[in-house]
Amino acid sequence: MAWRRYRLYTKSIDDYHPIIFNPKYPWWCSGFGEDYAVIVAYLPEDEELSKYWDDAYNIDFTEHDEIKFTDRFPKPDYYGD
Repeated sequence: MAWRRYRLYTKSIDDYHPIIFNPKYPWWCSGFGEDYAVIVAYLPEDEELSKYWDDAYNIDFTEHDEIKFTDRFPKPDYYGD
């Protein structure tokens, strides 16, 4: 499966969780600005980002063959592969 690793801003600072929760798609809040939260998320390339964060902006993504967890973005407890 091909994945996209997104980095995006959302204006939902108080509740920056995805609209739809899928334990197979990991995501993290990596910081905050004055009026936004910064989200990093993996989604399959055929999934629409707006389905999960409908107010996403300042969006960047990279293509990956697999999900890679790191010290900064560790495997979430909820993650079900």
